Order: sequence, then C-alpha cells, then structure tokens
Amino acid sequence: MEKKLPELPQSLKDVAVFPKDPRYDEVRSNDYKVGQPKIVILAETEEQVRDAISYATRIKQEIDFPFSVRCGGHGLSATSVNDQGMILDLSHMNQIQVIDKEKGIVKIQAGALWSDVATKLLADQLVISSGDHGDTGVGGLGVSGGMGIILRSFGLTIDRVIGATLISADGERHELDDLNEPELFWGIRGGGGQFGVVTEFLFQADKVTTTDSELSIPMIVQTINYTITDLYGFTQAWHTWFKHSSNKLTSILLLNKAADQTITVQTRNFWYGEETPEARAVLDEALHLGSVSAKTEVTMNYADFFPDEHARIDGKNTSFGKNTLVTDIPQAIAAEMEKLLEPPFVYGVELRALGGAMNDKAADFNAWSFREAEIMIAYWVNQAHADEALRLFQPIQEFGQGIYGAYSSDTSTAENLRVWSNQTAARLKKLKQVYDPMHFFTQNREV
Repeated sequence: MEKKLPELPQSLKDVAVFPKDPRYDEVRSNDYKVGQPKIVILAETEEQVRDAISYATRIKQEIDFPFSVRCGGHGLSATSVNDQGMILDLSHMNQIQVIDKEKGIVKIQAGALWSDVATKLLADQLVISSGDHGDTGVGGLGVSGGMGIILRSFGLTIDRVIGATLISADGERHELDDLNEPELFWGIRGGGGQFGVVTEFLFQADKVTTTDSELSIPMIVQTINYTITDLYGFTQAWHTWFKHSSNKLTSILLLNKAADQTITVQTRNFWYGEETPEARAVLDEALHLGSVSAKTEVTMNYADFFPDEHARIDGKNTSFGKNTLVTDIPQAIAAEMEKLLEPPFVYGVELRALGGAMNDKAADFNAWSFREAEIMIAYWVNQAHADEALRLFQPIQEFGQGIYGAYSSDTSTAENLRVWSNQTAARLKKLKQVYDPMHFFTQNREV
C-alpha cells in the first residue's frame, strides 16, 4: 500500500495541488515531459518555498521523493518535473522591478518569463540578454547560462547577474553577491540548481540610447535561406564573417538536407542597435556567404521579438537535443555534420555564433568556464530516436571542449561530466558538500 504523505504545514495548504485537483493537469508538465508528481506547490512567497523544501526533505529521509523546481517549464533537460515527488512551481513569483533606471539595476523573481521582462524593461530603455524564447523562465536561465539573440553584445544571461537570493536545503535564506558568500554566488551562475532554490535575481541591464523616437531598443533581424553544396566552405566563410564583424552581430543557423542532397541553411542574423553604415555593411556581406534562395529584413524593438507566450505547457514537444562547444569547424567535423543530416528523424543541425562579449570573461568569472568557445553545434532529432542520435553525434562530441548543459536533453552522468571543466567541477563539488551534503537537489545537473 502506498504510503500517505504527512500533513502539509498551514502555509502550503492553499497552494498545494494534488492529482485529484482539477488544476493538476495544468501544472504537472513542462514542455518536454508529462509529470506524475504526488504534489505540486504553487509558491507565492519565500516562506512557502522554504516550507516546501523542509516538507520534502522530511519525506525524502524515509522514501525516494524527487524534488523539482519549475519556473517557465521550457527547460530542454525536462528535469523541472518528476514522477512520484514534488514540483515546486515558482510561476506565481514573477515580479519585475526596476531598482535604478539610470544604472540599469533590475530585480526579477525566478518565476517571471523573459517575454514579460523584455516588455517591462522596454519603457525604461533597458535590456537584459536572455534566451531565444519568451516562455523561458528567468530562474532556469539565470542559474544555467543563457545564450540569446544578443549574446555577442552582452555575453551569457548569467554574466549579468549581480546578486541573488537562495533558499538552501536546510531552509536557510542566503543573500548572495560578490561580497556576501562570494563562492556560492560564483557557483550558482552556471552551476545550475544543485545548491538550492534561487527565488530572485538582481541583474545589471544595459541602458539604451537611440536617435529613433519610434524604437526604444532597436534591433535588425535579417533572415536568409541559403542552398549550399560545400558545407565546410560555407561554415568557414560564416565563421570568418561573424568573428571579424562587430559584437553587435549574433547569428544562428539551422541546417537540413534537401531531396537533391544539397544542404539548406535557414539563417537568422541579429544586429543589436540602430541601422548604421557599419550595420548595413555587415548584413550585406551575409548575402555573399552562399547561394541565397530567400531573404527578409525587419527592424523592431528587442521586446517585439518575444511575443506574449503564456500558453499551457503539456509535455508534447518531441525534440531531443545534443550540443558541443568548439573553437572552429575543421573539414573532418563538417563531414560528420553532413552525416547527421541523413536520417529521416532529424530536425536539423544548429550552429550558434558565440564569441564577442562571452569570450571577454575569464574562465573562472562564474561557473560557465568554456569562454574560448566560438561556435555551438547542436543536433535536433525526434526523441524516439535519441539512442541513434547519441551514436551519430559521438565524433563531434569527442571533438568539442564541453557542452551547454541547459541545451541538452541528455541527462546521463557522462553528459553531466561534460558541462563543467575539471577545475570548475572541483569547486562546485566543494560547494555541494557545504550547501547540500545530503544531496537533496538531485533532479538538476549535479557534479
């Protein structure tokens, strides 16, 4: 007979959702997995976060009781939901507050969505580099990385975190910054959620000034479709182009193979800022990288790129993703990339331009240490063929220097070892021993 859960503390009774609750189906899943938790806590306060952690830790002393934290529910690793445990849902803790408009200091709770952040900051001409999708939660990205469409201008999302509040497994509240528990502050920026639950962040946003009265935070979005026959030659030209252009440029490619064995490349180039002669020259040069089959270009506010996304999340995304970080793409790796495009279950190979401001930080600036990387190679397939994808991606995996953990569906121990360099992993292990010696936070990537 299944053991009955102990009685909830009074603070959680009104925010708890059990399987028989009519709200259960709306709160148990993320984008990639339908969870079967015993309980979901829709926390609204730090006290409720603390009490949820304390309640779950008591149960876990007696039975296996997974504990997941969900903010936006977009996470590719799908660890924000579980079966037979507790999901701590922070989506109601979503406040966004501009503390100092001129200095760009912004306080954001972990449950806010990046589309809401971008819209809120637009009025004050402030911007924080985030991910590609408006439905991504601030909490997951704020501890894991954050490769967005203005990455080369501002680096990773975690590079702009200047403070945070964390509740650890013992229920203690930690106010973190460079002066207060600086080692833990270092670790949560790239170390993921393995030390506790971050309830809010303090960000250093960028203050934008423009001459265009209609656009507060302008950016140019250029889309180009190429048809190519020489993948190695194309990737070399693309790498040289973005590397030697302005940091205001970020570029993302999606490769697929057509029926005639040519390779199609769907390209999105993002120029952060107003149109200038420099911008025009860089974007025009992109039209000469390969045979162009279609192109568009639009100027918009940064916030306009992230539509209002508050749709119900139901676990129906069928994608499985792998990635690795590289400094270049030699001919042998380009040949392996072509092989990835052959099977019918493939959604595409993605190449993301890194470098720029991301490379400006030292390897030990925070717990995201692969600062020399210039390109991320990601492989997208139907999740039913994950095992085949792992085998096909292995030669490229071995060539890479590490991975971006939040952009991988592979939750194996071997994959976790690729997320951090040896030196970074050693520091994180010491932090784990101090702040979570009983290994309560195991659903996230863990050293």
